[in-house]
Amino acid sequence: MMGNLLKTSVIVGFRSYVYPIYLLVALAYGLMLLAFPEQYLPTMVPVFLILEPGLVGFMFVGTELFAEKKDGAIGALAVTPIEWRDYLLAKTLLLGALSVIASVLIMAVSTRSLYGLSYVVVGTVLASIVYTLLGVGISAKYRDLDDYFLPILGVMVVSLLPFAHYHGYLTHPLWKVLYAVPSYPALYFFKAPFVDVPTRTLAYAALGLILWAVLAYYIAKVRFYRYAVEGVR
Repeated sequence: MMGNLLKTSVIVGFRSYVYPIYLLVALAYGLMLLAFPEQYLPTMVPVFLILEPGLVGFMFVGTELFAEKKDGAIGALAVTPIEWRDYLLAKTLLLGALSVIASVLIMAVSTRSLYGLSYVVVGTVLASIVYTLLGVGISAKYRDLDDYFLPILGVMVVSLLPFAHYHGYLTHPLWKVLYAVPSYPALYFFKAPFVDVPTRTLAYAALGLILWAVLAYYIAKVRFYRYAVEGVR
């Protein structure tokens, strides 16, 4: 069953051009970063890394879900003895694999090196799980990308604020609430190839993303079944 779900997702993803565009965006990010002087890469590369597996993934998983609704794929799956957790797992595995490829592409093109890639891969996998599941859960209620635009914009703004806090632009103590945003722990993994990040900090960051993944899975499971499967408006 899992194999069929993965096959269906791949077919729909390529038919709707979601996956090719996803990887082309990663290549474009890497090429854009070549325009920055080398001393700016430790600041800019992590921004683009969170954009790709996180925010772009959040947007594209919604686009893929809309395509599956339009093609009747979700309706067809609804009459099969499928476990919907398998559907969510398949979607998460596939987007996670694409995110890793995209992150490696960004690193290889922009830095012309794969130093510290293990940190990037771990951060990418964890961030991709969180944002993919949040994308499924939030986009399930909407019918097309026009309706989904405001949630995308809101998630993008909130997810980029931790970069401003990390680099000292948001100094008021109230901004410490940004530590709860999933892009903040992911940032530590993406900074690790460029600066020394303590192992304890990375461990706490991983724990934070795992807790977010559990919460995101619950949101995705409840909202996807309610809005995409049962069709509640």
